[in-house]
Amino acid sequence: MNNRKVSRRNPKGNRRGGVMNITAVGVVATALIASPILLSATIAFRPPVCPQTRRSPMSSAVTLFATIESQQEQQAAPNQFDDQDMDISETISEENKQQQQELRTTTEEAQKKKKQRLFAKSNNNFRHNNNKAMADPVFLQKRTETLLRMTSPENDIIDSMSLGNVGGGNMKVDKRTFDWLIDAWAYSGADHAVEYTLRLLKRMEHFKDRMTMGGDDGDDYELYPDVKTYTKVINAIANSGKEDAGEQAEAILNRMIDMNEPLTMPNTYTYTNVIDAYARSAPYNSNAPYSAQRLAERMEELRATSTSEQVKPTARAWNSVIGAWADWMGEEMPWGEYVGSGAERAESCLDIMDELASVTGNEDVRPNSYNFNSVISAWANNGGGDAAFRAENILERMEVLYRQTGQEDVKPRTVTYNAVIDAWAKSGELDGAHRAELLLGHMMELFETGHNVDAKPNVRSFNTVLNAWAKSGVFDAPVRALKVLSRMEELASSDWDDVLPDATSFATVINAYARSNTFGKADSAYEVYTYMKEMYDATGNIKLRPNNIIYNSVLNACAFTMGDFEEQSRAIEIANSMLMGLDESPYGKPDHITYGTYLKVIANQMDPSPARTEIAANVFQKCGSDGMVGGMVLRQLREMGMADEEFEELVGVSIWKAPSLSDLPSSWTCNVIEGKRLRRRQFR
Repeated sequence: MNNRKVSRRNPKGNRRGGVMNITAVGVVATALIASPILLSATIAFRPPVCPQTRRSPMSSAVTLFATIESQQEQQAAPNQFDDQDMDISETISEENKQQQQELRTTTEEAQKKKKQRLFAKSNNNFRHNNNKAMADPVFLQKRTETLLRMTSPENDIIDSMSLGNVGGGNMKVDKRTFDWLIDAWAYSGADHAVEYTLRLLKRMEHFKDRMTMGGDDGDDYELYPDVKTYTKVINAIANSGKEDAGEQAEAILNRMIDMNEPLTMPNTYTYTNVIDAYARSAPYNSNAPYSAQRLAERMEELRATSTSEQVKPTARAWNSVIGAWADWMGEEMPWGEYVGSGAERAESCLDIMDELASVTGNEDVRPNSYNFNSVISAWANNGGGDAAFRAENILERMEVLYRQTGQEDVKPRTVTYNAVIDAWAKSGELDGAHRAELLLGHMMELFETGHNVDAKPNVRSFNTVLNAWAKSGVFDAPVRALKVLSRMEELASSDWDDVLPDATSFATVINAYARSNTFGKADSAYEVYTYMKEMYDATGNIKLRPNNIIYNSVLNACAFTMGDFEEQSRAIEIANSMLMGLDESPYGKPDHITYGTYLKVIANQMDPSPARTEIAANVFQKCGSDGMVGGMVLRQLREMGMADEEFEELVGVSIWKAPSLSDLPSSWTCNVIEGKRLRRRQFR
């Protein structure tokens, strides 16, 4: 990338221009109507393969009609980012948020997701990778219903030792079978997981005092639940992520305490799972963090007043408290505002833990790298004025502790530094991108000197710095981003394989151009895309495979291109090329963001005219036939400036009624995936 010229000078050296008004575009609109594929007829606009070669046939079309109105003074389109949100921080953060989930939890917890369905989708826990039946809700439902039916108090067969062949196997009626099903439901992610675990628990409680079942080896297996059973049920409730998960889990905890029986007395794991239930419901329950911390403090009271250590606070339990505060929105005031900082409360937990460890001698509660990382993550997502400074202060605290003690459990690693870089990228500080890049350099120095070989930068580190420059707003942000990209390529060529640029790297550089005021940004963005595609074609590296995010990023650069008439013409050429290219490519098909951004290109680069209306109408019809009319598409169509009768004829609803997606035929919207997180998951 070093020797490739990405930006292009304005041949006339001026920046005049205006919103494009091309009466000749009507020829393309006519072609669009006649085309069965709609967009293939835009060949009149299609640019050559490389944007630095001679102009495409559009120039000839413009010359041919020569009825272009005089250009107005350039009115630079604001660099806004609609639903498309070409804020590639959201793309990068699909990885960084996975990181941040890891930061909030211990290694065994890192695979659990805050949302039930996301957890079920990943389902990477080693127990369940090795037993696919535990991830099959249909199988679990069949086994559970059979077990509940056969152990019904009204069923005489309950005195049998086994239920015979069920689903091709011999299912014994013993505690292990109940516990296995409860555990499986806990990790299934199914909507009705909690319901089935509670039904299984209730059945076990029913037989608590009336039966035992003998195993094949003659040992007695008590059917009634113990502390492990109750803890598994609480875990299922926690994994549901429901708003009342904490209260429901604590109700079971209180039942266990009220039983006052040795076999069901709660232990550290039980309390930790209840705290985790509150932490997972924190995004929807403003009281959850208070309850989580109350229980963690209760664990210390129990430790202090008991001769045993059945219950004692741990760094793991407090990490869930930190996670709960990290998701806290603040105290809701009567006037609707939220006051308070969850990140501030999360950081205060570190001091509480440190003090507890020092005063009580319980080293299990002393903060470790997971706790520090969770607080850094909380600050990174906080977005407050000093959030990045606070995150970096915690990093420095970790570095000092590690230098003083040499303890591995407080050693900052790559994931720690990446979280602080992310905090700077999101900070909005004028020097945020510069600080992010300085921290990247610090990581490289630590690794190369051997002072901390676990701080070696990876592709996420570089991508987050790229994102910082893309969001920085500084005039030379694209150039700075290109230098970082070039550095990645240099390192990758010297055996640093884990920093080889991927599609996210290139999309972020394209985003830097789209957000900038650089003249010729559409051409520059297109060339970055072309270079990436050439690399993919040459190497076959799947991480460089173009996807919708790349195409949409280039379209976004076209939408916000500034300059003279030639520059705007070029932006439309490239936009047509990208839209057609994606539709014909093996990489994917245009989605609602693609169509919405293309409509924005037309709106920003052409004056209102019958030709513009014609193009917008045909693009909308193609979009509807693909089932891709999303919120952005409808909004852009409303902003196209159509007459009401034209809009109503196209959409079926008057523009003055502010139509929503629910007013449209379901076939027009059936393939839309709204939400940035869900959209990104389809490109993994």
